[in-house]
Order: sequence, then structure tokens, then C-alpha cells
Amino acid sequence: MRRELLFITLLITSVHPDFARAQSFSPTSIRSSSRIDLKGLTKKANSGDTVAQFKLGYAYQFGKGVDKDVSEAIRWYRKAANYGDSSAQTNLAYLYEKGPEGIKDLGEAAKWYTRAAVSGSPEAALNLGLLYLHGQGVAKSGADAQHWIRRAADAKSPDGMAALAYLYAIGFGVPQDSQQALKLARKAAKKNSPQAQASLGVLYAKGEGVPADPTEAVRLLRKSADAGDPAGEFALGVMYEKGRGVKQDFKEALRQYHLAGENGFTQAQAALGQIYELGEGVNVNYGEAASWYRRAIDQGDTLSATRLGALLLEGKGLRRDLHEAVKLWTWAADRGDAYAQFDLAQLYVTGTGVNRDLVKAYSLFTSAGKTLDVSKQLSKLSSAMSQDGLAKVQ
Repeated sequence: MRRELLFITLLITSVHPDFARAQSFSPTSIRSSSRIDLKGLTKKANSGDTVAQFKLGYAYQFGKGVDKDVSEAIRWYRKAANYGDSSAQTNLAYLYEKGPEGIKDLGEAAKWYTRAAVSGSPEAALNLGLLYLHGQGVAKSGADAQHWIRRAADAKSPDGMAALAYLYAIGFGVPQDSQQALKLARKAAKKNSPQAQASLGVLYAKGEGVPADPTEAVRLLRKSADAGDPAGEFALGVMYEKGRGVKQDFKEALRQYHLAGENGFTQAQAALGQIYELGEGVNVNYGEAASWYRRAIDQGDTLSATRLGALLLEGKGLRRDLHEAVKLWTWAADRGDAYAQFDLAQLYVTGTGVNRDLVKAYSLFTSAGKTLDVSKQLSKLSSAMSQDGLAKVQ
């Protein structure tokens, strides 16, 4: 199942774009020196100097001359952001989007990205478009995704062009157009965008808009991966796993998956969970599988939640935990995962870990039936339910 999923991911969805979120590095240039005049900067910042406020936020965010401190970074970025500094607004939004637990707030991220994007920041426009693409902190919207991503692309942002190429490749918010996707990806790749190199590599792997050329695909994906782009690392891993354009080498595929997973690529994390769960090319390691599944779940991956829930329900290599299994399946089912809906429905039929509820089970099976064949389950439930119960779900 995992191998089919990976191959479909590569050939159908053009690699889900966990594009590296752009940040602003200046209202003025940031010196590379690790020394800063902390006392002088703080004095200027406290007097309302937005450049100094931004520089302090940047220093605390990246540990430039001071210890890293996300809370302090947010405090200084917010001061400049409140004065309308779009660079500070962009970086403040980034910290709310990518920050640790207790700071992460996607709604706040969307709010500050919007303010910066309206002021003309291409970085903020791209990041806001990606939030609309994934439905994070805002309602998922093709129209809004393409609007903001196009603004970034029109501002000559290579990553904006790469993201817009992805939208054309899958037909999200725009008509599907392989030629336009190819044109944009090539344009961005010429500007050395690792994201564009990954997208272009996948187009060559698929033969979409160009004749299929696995060797050229691998060349482009390797350039992307060597630049540290997780989408490129993941896609290159798939090519090694499948032996397309390179000699088949699962060890190298696994290495690339690990690089992509450590760099936060959700699909790689989910794939690694399944690799270690199923023991494909490695020894079965349920603890390692659970660790990778949890990382993918933290980024919204419902399939990982479904699989981890199954491990916890069965106590397979892990301590059996019905409560967490139900919680994971409920979370995934609420987000439309058909497998989670199916598994959760069966729990409600038997009353395992939940109060027995045939009406709830029927509703979940019906939702799962949009993707899976549940005719036998619905037929059996219909026979067991009263007319009143059936009326409630019909």
C-alpha cells in the first residue's frame, strides 16, 4: 500500500508542495556579523525605530549576537508590525505559522500574512496563498490560493512561480494546464529555485507537458535535493526506490526519505512511518513508526493518524490505548479520511472504546462510502436498526 501511495504521489499529485516558507530578511540589509550593539539597538527600538525593532526580532529569532528566544523575537517583530512594517509582519506571521507549541497560531499567521501581502510583500503573498492551498488557519480556497500565489509570481518570486506551476499542474484554483505549469517551472528553475527544480523534475518523471525522461527528472531532483529542498529529497527517494532514471537502491531511497522527513516534509514522514511499521527494507520497529506518524499527524496527515490509531487499538508493538486510537480516528474522520471513518464506524457498531451507537456508525459508513465500498456494512446495519434509527440518518 505504501509503495503504491508513494508512486501515485509522485506521478499524480506532482509532489505535495510543502514549499519552504519565505521570510523577509530586511527592511534594510542584515549584516552577517554575529556581533550586535544590543544596548544601542534596544534604545532605538524603544524610541519607535522600526528598523531597530526588526533587527532585534531577527537577532532573537536566529540567535544573532543573542541567545535564540522566539518570544522576544515575536515581541520586537510585533512592535514593528504594528507600525505597518511589512517585513516584520511577514516574519511575525512565519513564527506564528511554524513556531513551537504554545506559540503556533495559524489564525494569527494568516492575519499578519494578509496585512503584509496587502502592503505588497511577495513573501507574505506566497505564504498566504499556501495557507489557502492547504486550508490552514483559513478556509481552503482555490480562488484565494491562486490570487495570492499569482501576486507573488507576478512580483518575480521564483518560489511564487514554482507554487503557481503546481496549481496549474493539478488544476487547483486555475484550469489544469501542463504547458503553463512547465513554462512557469522552467522560468523559476532558471532562477535556481529548488522548489521549481523539484516541480520540473516531477513533470519530467510524469511526462506531463514534455516527453517522459526519468534521467532528466533525476538530474533536476538531485539539484533540488542537494540544495536541501525536502520535496526534491522525497521525490528523489521515490526514484531510487522505483529504480527510475537511476539504479534501484532502497538504502539511498531511505536516506533521502529521512532527509526529507527531518526537513519537515509530511509525505516523507508518513512514508517512513509505514516503512518501519511494515518492515520494508528495514527491521520492523513500531516505536520508530509511531514517532514518524506523530510528526506527520502534527502537520495534518490523516492517513498517518488512521494507521497509528490501528497500532494503538491492537497494541501492536505499543501499549494498547483505546482512548488515543478513538481520538486519532475521530480527528481523521472529521477531516474526511474514509479509512478513519470506516474504522471508527466499526467501533461504534461493537461499542469498543465508545458507547455503542448504530446511528453514528451508519452515518460514518455513509461518509466512508463516498470513497470505499460499504454496501455490506450498510445493509447489515439497516437490518439491525429500527425504523426510527434509520429515519434519523436518511
